[in-house]
Amino acid sequence: MDEKLFHVHALVDSRASYTALSDFERILTAPSLDTLGREVRRVSRQLGFEYFLYGVRYVPAEGKACQFILSGYPVQWMTHYQTAGYADIDPIVAHTYRYATPLIWQERIFDTPERKIFMEDARACGIGSGFSVPIGGLPNEIALASIANPEISKDAQAHSVHLAGTLYVLSSYMHEAIRRLVFAPPQASVEPPRLTPRELECLRWWVGGKMAVQIADILKISLAGVHFHLQNLKRKLGVRTKYQAIARAILLGIVNP
Repeated sequence: MDEKLFHVHALVDSRASYTALSDFERILTAPSLDTLGREVRRVSRQLGFEYFLYGVRYVPAEGKACQFILSGYPVQWMTHYQTAGYADIDPIVAHTYRYATPLIWQERIFDTPERKIFMEDARACGIGSGFSVPIGGLPNEIALASIANPEISKDAQAHSVHLAGTLYVLSSYMHEAIRRLVFAPPQASVEPPRLTPRELECLRWWVGGKMAVQIADILKISLAGVHFHLQNLKRKLGVRTKYQAIARAILLGIVNP
């Protein structure tokens, strides 16, 4: 009996013990979003997962909801996901709104024709299996962290289940780091960057949920012109992605959600 218990304990330790507390501390104290992304990717790969994603949706007492995404997913999939409007049918997102339990990606969750197409598209872009964790937060905050791999197999699902506890810890540390880096009030000494009138227009439409091609049509300018203004906007805000720019602009009081 003792030998069997020791054998089980050894199996658990051999797969999870290499993620030390110092790894999580580096995530929690990351000085920038770039550093945070690198640290999360490093730990994710140590745990045997190629990709990661963190997303949070914040609904203020007044005004429109805003969201932030830190993505370690393939760019091809993220672009297609947004273009196809997959957030409306994504079973992982739906699960996050309804439950606090983790979600192992299994065939049964893709239970409609639309979700089957969603699954096929994800796999074509290299997202095959994974594990998602809803993260408890403020009453007006919904957050989700996912870890994924290209492989599709029962072994991949078993690996996710085996490391569920570690992935919960990773998700929690990631969530707190994002709160500090993105949603914490800026210091009083931080001055908002000076935006041109056109950059501010593009930003406001971005906050309103419009894509670059729609902004070009609204403002009657070329798509290349919109991309030029949005790139300048991100540079001035010191961020790299759309959602980082929106979150930063809201915190600095440049726009209202």
